[in-house]
This record gives sequence, C-alpha cells and structure tokens, in this order.
Amino acid sequence: MSTVAVPATSSGNAAYLRLRRAIVRLELPPSAPVSETHLSDRFGLSKAAVRAALARLRAEGLVLAEPRRGHVIAPLTLRDVREIYDLRVLVEPAGARVAATVLDAGVVDGLVARVGRLSDEGGSTVEDFLAVNRDIHVAVAAAAGNSRQEALVERLLDESERAIAAAFAAGVPGGAPRIREEHLTLLTALRARDPDAAAAAMAAAISRFRDDLLRILAGTAPVLDAQL
Repeated sequence: MSTVAVPATSSGNAAYLRLRRAIVRLELPPSAPVSETHLSDRFGLSKAAVRAALARLRAEGLVLAEPRRGHVIAPLTLRDVREIYDLRVLVEPAGARVAATVLDAGVVDGLVARVGRLSDEGGSTVEDFLAVNRDIHVAVAAAAGNSRQEALVERLLDESERAIAAAFAAGVPGGAPRIREEHLTLLTALRARDPDAAAAAMAAAISRFRDDLLRILAGTAPVLDAQL
C-alpha cells in the first residue's frame, strides 16, 4: 500500500467520501471493475474529483489499479477476514490493557454516551455503528501511546469495514443490542482502570465477532470471494 499523501480538494474530498461509502456499503462490490467515466456518471461527480478520490482509495488499498482494466474494487476473501481479525486479536487486547491505566475518564464517558445513543430501531445507520466502533478502537490504540500500533489498528479497521457491513446486512447474531453491550463492557473496564478486564473484553469482542463474520460471510457469495 502506498504511503504517499494525496492532496484533497473540497470536491475531491467529497468524491472520496462518497466512493468510500459506496465501497464499504458494497454498492461497489469487491472485485468490480470501475472507471473514472463510470463513477463520474453514476455518482454525479466530476472526473477530476473522481481521479483524486481514486488516488486516495488506492493509497488505502480499497481500490487497485490494474493494467488494461483501469481500476477494480479490492477483493475481499474469507482468508482476508480471518487474517485481519486474527491480527486484531493479537494487537488490540494489549493496547486495551495499557489504555485502562491512562485513558482519560472524560473520553470514556463521551464514548459511553455515544454507544447509548445507538439504536437498532431505524434511528441508527450502519455508518453510525461503524463510526462509533472505529472511535472506540482508535481511542484505545491512541491511549496506548504507540503510534505504529495506532496506525496498524486504523488500517485494520479500514480493511474490516466492508466485511462488517456485509455482516450487518446478513444479520449479526444478537444484532445491535449485543454489539452495544460488548462496547459497554469494554468501556466499563476502561473507566474502572482494570487492565485485565479491559484486555479480556477486547479479546472476547473481537474473537466473537470474527467467528460470527466468518460464518455469516461464508454464505454471502458472490459478495465475497469465498477463498479459504
């Protein structure tokens, strides 16, 4: 993945956000070929804005440039999901253990309030759940004080969001109430400054969701390339 920063104009940033949402929400499914003209026409964006957006999406690994095909949406396989979540369960519980000793109580309270506002009765979207989930995991990684670990967690979250969206569409066991409860269990441990409980809550939530994702997504072909 390229690490070169891509300048963002206001129109390019708007195009990036719209196309990224389309990729995460599977409006643009894994392995689908796309072109500047196609994306411009479909989403009502200028070709210059699409070009800038594609550069940023390539840098994130969500879009690939291929000879003679132009661009394709990056494939997502069951192997990808397994590897992403196996790595997360190795990295994030250790970060939660450290974060429990240093994370500001005000930050935790703010995250608890946001989790409490999530609703599974039509008031909250997949994007709302993804945003809260991301902010919790990034806050924990940032509090751990290891910038490389924080960057790794953010990249893993980027790579997992499409699978999470597919799982939401298929129906996560326990649904939104279970996900809220897992978040609150972690945040309660962080607020109590209990490193063991925070690490255990993080490991349990990631492991359980990984296992559910793999079961759900194995039955969603052709959304995913079910390569083991």
